[in-house]
Amino acid sequence: MDGIRIASKQDIPSLCEIWKQCFNDSEEYIKLFYEKNFERIKTLAYFENEKPVSVVHLVDAVLTNGDIKQPAKLIYATGTLPVHRKKGLMSALIRNVTDMAVKNGSALFLKPSSPATASFYKAFGFEEGAPLKTASLTPSDLEPFDIRELAPEEYNEMREKAFCNIPRAKWDNAHIKWCIEENECFSGKTLGIKFENKEHFLLGYPEENTLFINETDLSIKQLEKAGAFLCEAFKAENIEAFLPDSSLENGEKVLSLLVYNSEINNPYINLIMI
Repeated sequence: MDGIRIASKQDIPSLCEIWKQCFNDSEEYIKLFYEKNFERIKTLAYFENEKPVSVVHLVDAVLTNGDIKQPAKLIYATGTLPVHRKKGLMSALIRNVTDMAVKNGSALFLKPSSPATASFYKAFGFEEGAPLKTASLTPSDLEPFDIRELAPEEYNEMREKAFCNIPRAKWDNAHIKWCIEENECFSGKTLGIKFENKEHFLLGYPEENTLFINETDLSIKQLEKAGAFLCEAFKAENIEAFLPDSSLENGEKVLSLLVYNSEINNPYINLIMI
């Protein structure tokens, strides 16, 4: 049957082909994504001639602020085969997703890849949320710190404690586990860092001579102090850290995340996957 429906395991080869033609990821990574995540996510696709030709991946989360908790889904890795573009297929998928969100009282959010992508989603009623900011550091003074690898459950527990007082997206341990595994695909590490008698967390990966920190509860001052040691640990020279807007007065704003049907204003949303 053609039209919109949930993809099944037998559709994975076709889904891999869509991914391959839409993104720059390796076949090894694409296969790993589906192997590790297909059972836990919802893969909504538009089918033509019984094959998926346009796809939206939906990942479960919860938006929370104090006693308020709202089920939510991350919209991730959306794409259409080039030969099937400009037919309105992705628009049909997004309308299906937004209709279901309104019906179920759930929120949606995503990380737009470009201003053009943001404009596409805004046409469906998505609104800008709190932006992330990037801090750029070139540390010099080397001071050693105690570090260790963190398990997913540890990371998630530390993350919840660190961000418990701000509106945020809450993930289950399965998502944290995948974020850590995905980070390792890019030679990344997930670390616990002992700093001033308190352990902090950091998830980052090196690219060329820069350490990209996707998430941490270290403050900018702590990053400045620990930066040289972290660069040595990741074999990098510079640091680009993504931090919540609320924790960094100065810094370059990253393209704002987009939210839909959210009961919570400006939630901090990260760990969206690299």
